Amino acid sequence: MRAISTDKVNSISSLLRSKKSNSKVAKQVGVSRTTVQKYRSSRKMSGNVDEAGRPSLISQRMVSYIRRLVTLGRKNTAVEIQKALKEEFGMSVSDSTVRRVLKKAGFIAFVKPQKPLLRSQNIMKRLQWAKSHQHWTVDDWKRVIFSDETKINRFASDGKAYTWKLPHEELNSRRLKEKIRCKEISGRVFVLHRYQL
Repeated sequence: MRAISTDKVNSISSLLRSKKSNSKVAKQVGVSRTTVQKYRSSRKMSGNVDEAGRPSLISQRMVSYIRRLVTLGRKNTAVEIQKALKEEFGMSVSDSTVRRVLKKAGFIAFVKPQKPLLRSQNIMKRLQWAKSHQHWTVDDWKRVIFSDETKINRFASDGKAYTWKLPHEELNSRRLKEKIRCKEISGRVFVLHRYQL
């Protein structure tokens, strides 16, 4: 860092303590933003300068509350958390602020995988079927005619459901979108196909 006068150093230190941003300090003192940032970093190492900028709207205690909402599965999206903060604490924060908090806390957003809603006996039947076919060869599967089904909505899309989780967390029922068969205003296309080279 290029040496600057003692007066400028004192001015930078004073402005940083008053929560001014790097840009404002640089403009007011007449130095580059890089100089201000390097000075801030060197002073921060010694604990002499507080963090500048606007204080966070969400306290550390509130961050812990948001983490619990997500990990316990009570809320899935940033919009839901935003509404909960408004209703419970009267806090007006944007959903983008909530997303930043979640990302900073280590959460990642992803689309909920779909899972058919099955009774326990049907789950067991599927498991037994899978075990009985686990040693089939490619030639065995070539003799099977497969069926597939695609739903076409006439008016609106089912949409994607999003949720948040920590990288090390496994999927559970709270983070899956259950697929329910029901009567709806839509069409279905059935396709039959078999193995081909």
